[in-house]
Amino acid sequence: MRFRLDDTEAARRDSLRARIDEFSADDMAAMRAEMAELESDRQAPTVFHPWLVRQDVVGLGWPEPSGRPATQTERFIAHEEMDSAGLPTYGLEQAEAVGWMLATFGPEDLAAEHLPHILDATWSYGGGYSEPEAGSDMLALRTKATRDPDGDFVVNGQKMWTSGAHLADWIFTLVRTDPDTSRHHGLSLLMIDARAPGVDIQPVRVMGGWRVNACFFDDVTVPARNLIGEEGKAWTMMSQALDMERSMSFGGREARLLLTRYLDRIGSEGTQLSEAAYRQIGEFLMELQAERLLGQQVVALGERGEAASGEASMSKLHGPAVAQRVAQWLVDELGPDAYTHDSGDQLAEDAEHFLRGATVLSIIGGTSEIQRNIIAHRWLGLPRG
Repeated sequence: MRFRLDDTEAARRDSLRARIDEFSADDMAAMRAEMAELESDRQAPTVFHPWLVRQDVVGLGWPEPSGRPATQTERFIAHEEMDSAGLPTYGLEQAEAVGWMLATFGPEDLAAEHLPHILDATWSYGGGYSEPEAGSDMLALRTKATRDPDGDFVVNGQKMWTSGAHLADWIFTLVRTDPDTSRHHGLSLLMIDARAPGVDIQPVRVMGGWRVNACFFDDVTVPARNLIGEEGKAWTMMSQALDMERSMSFGGREARLLLTRYLDRIGSEGTQLSEAAYRQIGEFLMELQAERLLGQQVVALGERGEAASGEASMSKLHGPAVAQRVAQWLVDELGPDAYTHDSGDQLAEDAEHFLRGATVLSIIGGTSEIQRNIIAHRWLGLPRG
């Protein structure tokens, strides 16, 4: 595992960092206003997405010729720089997940239809994975797809916690196509038009401050050509996609940004903190660096073609835990202004907002309990309970 960037990687980081610095305070204010209007902390399609396309960072590392040539380290750098600047990359993550699956597993005609719209951000996507009766056990899903006389799929079921579905053009949805199988067998991934007859998207507002959704599918007809990869073999794609998702920073980068802003404030004001406070900040910095290195380890394993499910779960487990501690500490330090939305103290308001969001982060993407089970089984080699 390399800890230093090579010259090419450093040059790309510096170039992107300079372009991020051109994203002005007015741009940031407009982006925040759009996210508030759309009830989405993590997507701003008219302000942020066009800027994102101009930076040529969409599709990094996809198989050629579909995407843009890049190592996984270069992709990690791009996402880290944007996250660390407080930019909402969740929409990019969703689009890149489905883009990578299409570019890798096909089919070619479906990839040819969608990839250009992903690369220019004219279509947006939601991931239909979790279900209300399955909890964190994705493999206990009940949404099913059967074939009609024309060979098309007919989908019935419900998905829950689908972030961005109310903004999405398409929902890539995990369904069971073989009723005689269980768990990871007989699963397929379908691209469902979010406006198709029989699709009903209802809001679910979470304490993190944004809207997720319940998606209902009632006899929704999905053309056979909208099958991603092979029928019944979706878990091969999903397991790799989930490892990529869990290597994301679940709160660590946002925590670093808020802590940096706090340190900048006390430095500019000449504020002296207690010895205990300085010690706590030092501990946070070490834990946040460990969170970053866990993400880098997943990237390094991926570049070598090695399995990284245990390490990805370690990253997913650690990130929300340290983010929640940082958020709570900052809110306590900043005092009453953190609970008053018209206080004029943007840092305090952002810290309180992140405290609510960080609480949700230990649930989305697979709960912390699920991550502990994966680590125990796949990394420590312990038997299943």
